[in-house]
Amino acid sequence: MPWLETDAVLARARAERPVSIATPLGTLVGLYTPPAPEARAAGRCVVLFTRPRSHRNRMWVEAARRLAAAGFGAFRFDYHGTGDSDGPSGFLNPNQPYREDAVAVLRHLRAAFGERRFVLVGSCFDARTALSAFMDEADAIDGLLFMAAPLMELDRMVEATADRKDWKHLFKSLGNPGNWSALGDAARWRYMATVVSRVARRALPGAPPANDTPLADSFVIHFRALVRSNARALFLYGREDAETASFDVAMRTVFAALPVAVRPRFEVEVWPGAVHGFLEVPRQREALERCLAWIESFHPDAAARPRRNGHAA
Repeated sequence: MPWLETDAVLARARAERPVSIATPLGTLVGLYTPPAPEARAAGRCVVLFTRPRSHRNRMWVEAARRLAAAGFGAFRFDYHGTGDSDGPSGFLNPNQPYREDAVAVLRHLRAAFGERRFVLVGSCFDARTALSAFMDEADAIDGLLFMAAPLMELDRMVEATADRKDWKHLFKSLGNPGNWSALGDAARWRYMATVVSRVARRALPGAPPANDTPLADSFVIHFRALVRSNARALFLYGREDAETASFDVAMRTVFAALPVAVRPRFEVEVWPGAVHGFLEVPRQREALERCLAWIESFHPDAAARPRRNGHAA
């Protein structure tokens, strides 16, 4: 364990409560860390998304207990199909985040513990899952800490091409015998299915604005829900993270198009080196301290607290 637990933090460890949340995909298992009764209440619960729920080197264990000692509620849990939770397991695709798990967690914390306001934290797949919760619970979310997540589909070039098609193009293609013979190839079938589904979706009444970027549809849709909310957000990447290439595209597209009134709510930090690495413990400690400082800025007493390492303590 890389940190020494104070008496206040140890008290929060002893106060933790195991939680089970029934969902259609399986029962989720987690730990709720209640805020210290002697601390001034922050009025917010921090949900730490990851798998397993301890995160790297037990980072989220430490985060939950330190935040609880400062007056925040905190919750960490296993997704369905991982750790102690029930349900089917499979490949975790960031472009198919576990939105149902996220929403079930927020609603359970509200019903069981009276939590009303939330700050969500995650990295990679977990960041995308936290972001997806804005589709259903935006009014209850005050903050999102979004770290080193990929923002594109693996086959984004195919989808970018598909987005330039329309019904006129499709009907013209049906008259080309070469296109019919090419359907013997499975990859061509998948491409055609992508084109047809995306053209049809854009034609539906009330369809959302077309995604004219190389970014994944799911990211753009969920990002728009964040923009419509009143939440603050911190986007944290490392220049050497592989995921930063897609974030650079986001900066040139969806971030550049942000309304002027929204921009002050969004902070972006791209650090030298990597943030997403598994092996660099000093960088993990640095990221953890930045996360805690940013989250603690939501506390009612934050303005009166001293600053630490250039960030609000």
